[in-house]
Amino acid sequence: MPRRTEPDPHALAIGQRIKLLREEAGLTLEKLAYEADFSKGHLSNLERGYVMPTVATLQVLADRLGVLVADMVSDPDGSDRERILALTRTLPAGTLKKLVRDLSPSKTKRTR
Repeated sequence: MPRRTEPDPHALAIGQRIKLLREEAGLTLEKLAYEADFSKGHLSNLERGYVMPTVATLQVLADRLGVLVADMVSDPDGSDRERILALTRTLPAGTLKKLVRDLSPSKTKRTR
């Protein structure tokens, strides 16, 4: 498939999120491309919205960035659910476990 001449709006939103997460991780485009076994051009095209990433591509990038695929496809300025996902991304494991416990239905509610 030939490269787009204009960025796809959805691919661009995901690409911008990948770039932000890459920069937060302190990685250059070259370093992430090397670690993900992508060409620099391909990663650059992903970040600029010229290529729609596959689920497999997103998983490879998520693994290298230490995030979930959901972190790359959600908008931290979007819905409340997306904002919660973004806010919990950097919480310590113990805090996350407590949050899950607090938000989970009680055992008595589950047995109904």
